[in-house]
Amino acid sequence: MTMKKFFAFIIVVMMTIIMASIDTSYKDNLKYVSKDKIVFVPLDTRPVSLQNVDILAKAGGKELLVPPMDALDDYKKKSNQDMIYDWLKGAVERPDISAVIISTNQFISGGLIASRSYINDINYKESLERLKQIMDLANGKRIVLISIMPQVSSVLYQQDTIYVQNRANIDYYKQVKKAISENDTKTLERLKLSMPSYLFNCMAVIASEALINEQMASDLKPNVTLTIGLDDTTMKSMLKYSYDDLKSSIKGHKNVYMLHGADEISMMTVAKILNEENGLKPSYKIVYEESGDENNYLLFEGGTVKEITEEKIGYIGGETSQDAKNIIYIHMHKNYKTGIKNVVSKYKISGQNFGVADVAKTNGGDKDLVDEILKDKLITSVDAYSGWNTPSNTIGTVVSELSIKSYIDTKKDKNALEDMQKYYYAFTFIRYADDYIYQSIVRDEMQNWAKTNGLNPDNLTNKNEADDVLKEKMKPYLDTLMSVYADCGIKIKGADVEYPWNRMFEIKIAPILD
Repeated sequence: MTMKKFFAFIIVVMMTIIMASIDTSYKDNLKYVSKDKIVFVPLDTRPVSLQNVDILAKAGGKELLVPPMDALDDYKKKSNQDMIYDWLKGAVERPDISAVIISTNQFISGGLIASRSYINDINYKESLERLKQIMDLANGKRIVLISIMPQVSSVLYQQDTIYVQNRANIDYYKQVKKAISENDTKTLERLKLSMPSYLFNCMAVIASEALINEQMASDLKPNVTLTIGLDDTTMKSMLKYSYDDLKSSIKGHKNVYMLHGADEISMMTVAKILNEENGLKPSYKIVYEESGDENNYLLFEGGTVKEITEEKIGYIGGETSQDAKNIIYIHMHKNYKTGIKNVVSKYKISGQNFGVADVAKTNGGDKDLVDEILKDKLITSVDAYSGWNTPSNTIGTVVSELSIKSYIDTKKDKNALEDMQKYYYAFTFIRYADDYIYQSIVRDEMQNWAKTNGLNPDNLTNKNEADDVLKEKMKPYLDTLMSVYADCGIKIKGADVEYPWNRMFEIKIAPILD
C-alpha cells in the first residue's frame, strides 16, 4: 500500500468513527450522556419569562434549550407555532434532556398576550393533538405543562364590572363555553351579537382556557404534570369564577396543580424539577411582619397571602417548618420601622438562608427597604429578594431563589460551587436593578420623558432612542449597586440595559460576569 493510500485509508477510518460517534451519541441508552438540560418553551420573551429563568436554571447547574427566537412571540406579535412544534419534535428526543417545560399559552395561542384574544384559541383542539404527539415522542421523560389563565381586561375595575355577581354574565359564560366545546358556530355568532365585543372576548377566552385545561387534565400521563396559573385578577372577576369552576371540574385528577400567579411559575418549575431529581425537600419558615398579615387579600390576587405562600412552597416540593433551612420574610408595610437589619439579626442563624418577598407595593420594590439593604451592605445576609410586579410573582420568585440557594449549599465541588454562585448572584443583581432601581425610581422618569417627547410608553416608535436615555438614567444607580456587590465580595463587571419590547413596563438587565 502506498503512503498516499495509507493516509487515505486512515482518513476514511477516522471519518467513520466520527460519524458513528455523532450517530450513537444521541441514543438514550448511552449512560455517559449527562442529562443536564431542560427543554423550555417560555410563556413569552420578556426577561422574567425567559432570560431570568435561564440564569436561575444555570445557578442550579441546568441549561435550558429554547426554540429559535424568531419562532417565539415578540410583544404583540404572536409566535410561529408550526416552528415551535417542529423544533420540539427533535428536542424532546435528545438523550441529554432530563425534563421538558412547555408553556401551553405559547404553544397553543402564541404567547401570553396572544392568549388574551379568543381568535388565537380557535384551533386549540388541533394544538392539543400536537401536544399529545410531543408527549409521546418524549418517551417517558419528565414533562411539565404550564397553562396560565390570562387576565383579559387590562385594568381591575373592568374585570369587576364584567362580573360584580351578575348572574346574567355567568349564564353567558356557560353558554359560550358549551358552544365552543361543541363547535357550535351558529350559537357563538348569536352570542357574539348579543353582548359588547370586549365582554364576548373575555367570555370566549376564559371559556376556551377552561376547556383546554380540562382536556389536558384528562389526557395526562404519569410522567406529565399540568400546572395552571391564575393571572392578575380580583375576587369578583369572571376570571376568578372560571378558575374556581375549573378547579371543581378537574378535582380528583392526578398531577394537576392550580396556583395563583403567572410570571414566576416557570422559575418555580425549574426549582421543582431540581428538587425532584436530587431528592430534596427544602424547608421554609414564613415570617409575617404583623399579626394578621397572613389573612390579607392583596391587589391583583385571588387568595390570601398565606394561601399563596404555602401553595408555592408546596409546589416546588418544599415544606413549612419552624426549624427551617430557609426563612421567607413577607414585607407588607412601607412604614414598618423595625428595620431589615434588625429583622435579619432576629430570625437568621448560621447556615440559614433569608429571603425578602417585598409586597409592600405592586410593580416595584419598597425604596426605603432596599436603600437600607444597600446602605448596610446586606447583599449576602439577605440571600434572596424580589419586588417584581404582583404579590404572587414576588413570593414565587423568592421561594424559587431560596430553593436554588438551598441546592447550591449542598455542593462540595469548589469549581461547580463558584460557577453556580456566580449565576445566582447575577440573578439577585437583576432583581435589585429591575424591581428597585427601574420600577421604583427610573420608570417614572422614563415615562415622563416619553410623554414630554410625544411618545406612548406602551408603544415606543423609537426604541433605540429610548434605550439610550434609559442607559443614561440607569448608569449611576447601577454603578452604586455594583459597588455594593463588590464590597460584599461579589464581582459584577458591568450591566447592559435595554427595553426588551417596545414598551416601558419592564427592562432587560444583563449582568456582565467574570
